[in-house]
Amino acid sequence: MTLTLTKPIAYWHSDYETGNLQVDQEHQELFEIVNVLHDAVVTKQDFDTTYEILNRLASHTVEHFQTEEALMLSVNYPDYERHKQTHDHLVNKVSHLLKKFRDRDTAITTDITQFLTEWLSHHIKGEDQKMIRFFQNK
Repeated sequence: MTLTLTKPIAYWHSDYETGNLQVDQEHQELFEIVNVLHDAVVTKQDFDTTYEILNRLASHTVEHFQTEEALMLSVNYPDYERHKQTHDHLVNKVSHLLKKFRDRDTAITTDITQFLTEWLSHHIKGEDQKMIRFFQNK
């Protein structure tokens, strides 16, 4: 699934670090997959290639959210339900997008990769860092 990236859209910054190695590695992988998807859109890759990347993004997102949710449950995180709702909302959006793309009812555009980049950045700097601070104070 590796493509040569023309110009990344999602840039990892040290201020996204949560201090939890597994969470940070999974976040970085999400950024990489968004960049590969963006590159596929920009370079007009074929349907199968783009679908494979989008499917990988959906799978990795679900896996990552399961990691975070297990961490939250393990320490009785008080904002678990709200945080999980933000996860569920994105998973539903990506699943819907994947289905529409598979059915050829929509195209993947740079607007979509821009949305994913902004969502990730905002979620990491807000919700995830708040969650990790709670863990560290426990």
